[in-house]
Amino acid sequence: MLEDMDDAVAQSFLDLRDDCAELLWIIEDRSERIAALRSKRQKHLLPETSTALLDQEKTLLSIYEKCASDLRELLSVRDQSRLDECLQVRDRVADILRNFQGVSGALLASSGWQSPSFLAAKHSQAGLETGSITGTVNDYKRDQHWDELRYEQAFVKEYIDSALRFTPFAFVTASGMAAFTTIVATLLDDPTCKGPVLIGASSYFENIQIAQLYFPSRVILVDEMDVEAIIEAIRVHKPSVLFLDTMCNAITMAAPDLATLIPRIFHVLESPLTLVLDATGTSMTYQVLNDIPLLNIKLHVIVFESLLKFHQYGMDRVSGGIMWRTAMSPFPLFGRRMHIGTNLVDASVLSLPWPNRSILKKRLGRHHRNATMIAQALDIHVRSDRRTVLERIVYPGLPNHPAHAWMKDRDFHGAFFVIVLKERYRKTATHMKFLEYAVEEARNRGVELIAGSSFGLSKTRVYLTALRAVGTTEPFLRISAGTETVIEVEKIISALTRALERLV
Repeated sequence: MLEDMDDAVAQSFLDLRDDCAELLWIIEDRSERIAALRSKRQKHLLPETSTALLDQEKTLLSIYEKCASDLRELLSVRDQSRLDECLQVRDRVADILRNFQGVSGALLASSGWQSPSFLAAKHSQAGLETGSITGTVNDYKRDQHWDELRYEQAFVKEYIDSALRFTPFAFVTASGMAAFTTIVATLLDDPTCKGPVLIGASSYFENIQIAQLYFPSRVILVDEMDVEAIIEAIRVHKPSVLFLDTMCNAITMAAPDLATLIPRIFHVLESPLTLVLDATGTSMTYQVLNDIPLLNIKLHVIVFESLLKFHQYGMDRVSGGIMWRTAMSPFPLFGRRMHIGTNLVDASVLSLPWPNRSILKKRLGRHHRNATMIAQALDIHVRSDRRTVLERIVYPGLPNHPAHAWMKDRDFHGAFFVIVLKERYRKTATHMKFLEYAVEEARNRGVELIAGSSFGLSKTRVYLTALRAVGTTEPFLRISAGTETVIEVEKIISALTRALERLV
């Protein structure tokens, strides 16, 4: 925490400038894509339809311009006493943009058809895609469509480091879980994947459940924090698949030492092994290809990620996921996605902000900073207050976390952390009471705090996670840091600390 209030206010204004830059970029992304419709509309649509859509576009562009004007005015404010006023304007603009993100996606997709025509006697039923549809190839959008392809190519270019390698292939899906189930369905049908299946014991609980369902009697849980144990399991069991989370959404917040593990795996393999990584917790901050030798024929890699967390910049508008494989990987993810119907529809793809590495990197940095600030403050509370109900804070950015040895030099330690209460307080009723107190205390301090699921959103959230994961994992309290300014984070810390005190 910044001890000097003037320093905290000054830093908050710097944070505010970055917030404005992010929101202005979202406006620019939307405005440019909407404006690009005009050149094609008159050529391919009926005149009345074209005019009606033009009216909708003008209305939406005027809303975006008003928001941009408000943000530019914010950037000109130098009076530090106006910070609260500026934060209110930022939140108002962000809320407007969030509400119209899905509207803009629907408008961008409005002339499209899910089954576009490739020939027509009078009027095409392909909208603005007229002339780009080929019969039995791309004339059914559940199978594939141009909007997904453009997004996938941009995602690979912006977010995957693959120097000196053939460009990986990415495929969007209806959700992160849809990506995982598509991968599982692909592996089930592959001749190289008939052996045992290893999965990290702290992997996302639904991933474990699905693996156990579709690989009955083949699943072996391993400690993802123990490199030697995983290597020994590979030697003994000779698995065909290894599932790991790059950062686990579990009470342990396990974060495997992949930079050490992957080269070790490469040297002990006797038969092909497919490494499937859930990168939702780390996003682009961990680049797996940097840890895989170039001359590699036995270790195959598939990575997947939810697009609902970090990639929507807190807007939480549409469900989505993405999976990618290296160019040399043999797995037909595209065909499997097509046949089991897990593709992402065009309007949802068009509601996603365009991939932008510099913008996302800055946002992830804010999540990291805020999570670290709150986790450190509550860790001090644990060690300084004997009467506290807290037993420990679980966060890879803290020295007491087992992964800190290899995580400490990374730029991102996660956007959330776990608070573990002392055993006598570890009850659902107490957990829910904490959520109630925390929101109430935040309200008293004039700062937003949300009781709700997910992470990667702009406002900090508190949640009792995995309450329904019976037999798979223990429910746990998770705090998902938002992207608030320093001043707001300090109020959140105060609210959370007081809520814990009230449980005594």
